[in-house]
Amino acid sequence: MAWKVVTLKEDDFAAACRELESAVLADGFTPDAVLSIATGGVYVGRNMFDRLPHYSTESRRPSTSYKKRIIRIAVRLAPRFIQNRLRILEADILERKRHKGDKATLRKVTLPAELDTKYRKVLIVDDAVDSGHTLKSVYEAVRRHLPDAMIRTAVITVTMPDPELNPDYALYRDRTLIRFPWSMDA
Repeated sequence: MAWKVVTLKEDDFAAACRELESAVLADGFTPDAVLSIATGGVYVGRNMFDRLPHYSTESRRPSTSYKKRIIRIAVRLAPRFIQNRLRILEADILERKRHKGDKATLRKVTLPAELDTKYRKVLIVDDAVDSGHTLKSVYEAVRRHLPDAMIRTAVITVTMPDPELNPDYALYRDRTLIRFPWSMDA
């Protein structure tokens, strides 16, 4: 299946978050708290379950900040078809590394102190899952911290087949790369 790139402008993004929230509720899961994975997951989390306590944590590929520093200006100035090709190229590289058995080194997950045992149902939210390493790391940290809690995961898109942790809820599961409103090429 070929990659595709979808652009979500502000209104489209807000609608996607409402749709993801509806999918969680339709499944009968009503969280007590939302834990968003920085940075993209924070935007998703802020647009879901606005009456619940929201927390955030960080765990991302080491290459992410380096990539942003190096190519931010060039990517913003490039025509849309080149931006799409760059996204697809990056996804292809990540997928090839994964098939070779390369594992991403993740930073330690530090959970917010406020995320305590009073929460029985926690929803972990991120914008996208590629390899699934980040989502799995955060899920495992929450599982260790709140061993008796019911934990679910939700994302806008799952880009690769068979991630390390397949989220419970996702709007796209078909090699769809999303250009979010905060993306460097938005």
